[in-house]
Order: sequence, then C-alpha cells, then structure tokens
Amino acid sequence: MQLTDYEKAYCSELEDGQEIFEARLVNREHGALVVVRPDQYVAQVLPLTATGELTEFFSAFMNPALVQA
Repeated sequence: MQLTDYEKAYCSELEDGQEIFEARLVNREHGALVVVRPDQYVAQVLPLTATGELTEFFSAFMNPALVQA
C-alpha cells in the first residue's frame, strides 16, 4: 500500500538561491493563478485577470454545473 505524504511544505525560495517568482517568471506584485493537477503536475500558470483562459482550460474536460431553480 502506498501512502500519501500530506506533510509537504512549499516556499518562495529555492535551494539554489533563485526565488520561485523569478524562476517561473511570475510578477510578485500581480501574482498568478496556478492550476495544479492531483498528481502535482502544473497544468497552467495564468495572470489573475485571465478568467477567459481559465474557463477555456476547464471547459475542455468538465461539464457545466446544473442550476436548479
């Protein structure tokens, strides 16, 4: 049986001294939206204003929610 490690911690500084914002070309002031799959693969890195691109990404494989009145 394989166990899942829930004790992982992530921080903005990498071991080699390069900061994660610089390494991933993310603007520190504006931030970013990172879509991470359950297997920890980074599927998308988008600016916070990219709502259309985010919707397009998820619409490729998710069904719209059913709204009940």
